[in-house]
Amino acid sequence: MPVFAYSAADDTGRVVEGVLDGESETVALQTLEERDLTPLTIRRASSRKAAASGHATTSSIRLRLDQLLEFTRQLKVMLKSGITLLAALRTLRDSTSTGKFQRMLDRIAADIQRGATLSEALAAHPRTFDAFYIGTVRAGEAAGAHPEAFEELIAYYERRAATKRQLVNALTYPAIVVLTLIGACAVMLTWVVPQFARLFVGMGTALPLPTRILIGTSDFVTGHAVPLGITALGLVVGGVIASRSPAARGFVARCLAHVPIVGSVIRLATVIQFCRMIALLESAGLPLLETLKIVEGALISGPVQRLTGTIRREVAGGNSIAATVGGTRILPKLVEHMINVGETTGNIDELLIAAADHYEELLRVRIRALTTAIEPLMVVVVSGMVLLVALAIFLPIWKMNSMMLGH
Repeated sequence: MPVFAYSAADDTGRVVEGVLDGESETVALQTLEERDLTPLTIRRASSRKAAASGHATTSSIRLRLDQLLEFTRQLKVMLKSGITLLAALRTLRDSTSTGKFQRMLDRIAADIQRGATLSEALAAHPRTFDAFYIGTVRAGEAAGAHPEAFEELIAYYERRAATKRQLVNALTYPAIVVLTLIGACAVMLTWVVPQFARLFVGMGTALPLPTRILIGTSDFVTGHAVPLGITALGLVVGGVIASRSPAARGFVARCLAHVPIVGSVIRLATVIQFCRMIALLESAGLPLLETLKIVEGALISGPVQRLTGTIRREVAGGNSIAATVGGTRILPKLVEHMINVGETTGNIDELLIAAADHYEELLRVRIRALTTAIEPLMVVVVSGMVLLVALAIFLPIWKMNSMMLGH
């Protein structure tokens, strides 16, 4: 029989949580009502153990960043104009033609009708709404300022989208060059080189080393074309699937962090995210320990994330953030100074936003430097490949001409 994890309010208004069996969600809701409990949230779980541990079934729906931004903008505008939350959700539901988006909005509205807050309803869709988004909405609920919370989210995600576009633009050129080079090499090795190989083998003399390397590579590729094709297809499919996994994206980010220039860009982007998230959640009024927990969960695995976890544990023990980050050399000196001054003056959010603004400008400079460094590197790689192929083809021809002239 299906198992459901629930939270509900009793007659005194106290929120209780528990697990119950039911043939369907409707039956589970009726059971709660029979117990004089007002349902707040109810989620289906794979087992009683999973339900008891809080691992209830959540939505697998995922929206793109541009869809998330559009949803947030429209919801902010409607709430600011005085439309109720449920009416705004229904309007958004009727205006979209995307089936998965409609199903998500239906579930959010249903959860709110049962008494859940917006942040609780959004938490059922972790693939779309991350901990930072939900934490900001929850802080807005506590302050009674939904539109203002959405404005902060829009500004944050727009900056993130802009940084992502800059990185994509910087890497588009080398990606095109690499793909073109791979295609050219495939044509060369499978069609052009075999034509020359028959001519060179008939010379009856020892071939130069570059020629032997090129012919050997061509023989290997043509002799293992099917396995190599299957492997390439598997890598592409595996890359697409892995790109949807946060763990895989984190692994790739950790690997790229050790690449010169690229690594500095990633580390700087992580520092900016650290500053922005703490500043926005602090200004929204979220408790510091909860803020640090959200930031730790949102950052990619690396030194800054581990430092955030250390800060959270030290703050829970009564220490200050400045005392924890001082001397670690993980955050830039400017950020350490801003944290120190901010804790002293009580405006850490404003100072961290100023630090984030400064490093965003520095990040743009780093991305331009990345583009400037990649272009000549691509030229060197392509030139080296062309030189190798030219030597492999023309050295035997020159040798053949020398032999003919000698006779």
